[in-house]
Amino acid sequence: MSNVPRMMSSGSEPDARGVNVDEKKRKRMISNRESARRSRMKKQKLLEDLVTEVASLKVQIHNNTNKYEALMQKIVVLESENNALKVQQMELAQYLKNLQLMQTQMELLEFNLMNQPGRTLCDIIVDINAPPKVQSWQCHGSNQPAIMASTEMLNY
Repeated sequence: MSNVPRMMSSGSEPDARGVNVDEKKRKRMISNRESARRSRMKKQKLLEDLVTEVASLKVQIHNNTNKYEALMQKIVVLESENNALKVQQMELAQYLKNLQLMQTQMELLEFNLMNQPGRTLCDIIVDINAPPKVQSWQCHGSNQPAIMASTEMLNY
């Protein structure tokens, strides 16, 4: 009979340990479930944030695409205007050269007038516009000497 109480005392000790182990296991399970719940919530929040960010980025892309297209249209217009201005610049440069040439000619006429007393500006203009005088030894309609004509024949 003395064996029975020992068994009881030894049996009660494992039961206390089993209860402690079961309690620890239960607390660990609760803790794990709570941790898993927090992890799922965290993932869901992250997913929602990413969906929101994607939507925001899509709006930005749309706005930037519209801005890009507007800028490209402005570039086309500006390039067209630039080309027109370049043509106008070339025309004005040629016009300026012509004006400078006319000024030089007027200065030459003025110089000739000063060095030819008794002649008027009209006399000089008539001389400038008069057809060139052809010498009898020149070909009809040609202002070049006969020597030039003979060298041309050698080239053929």
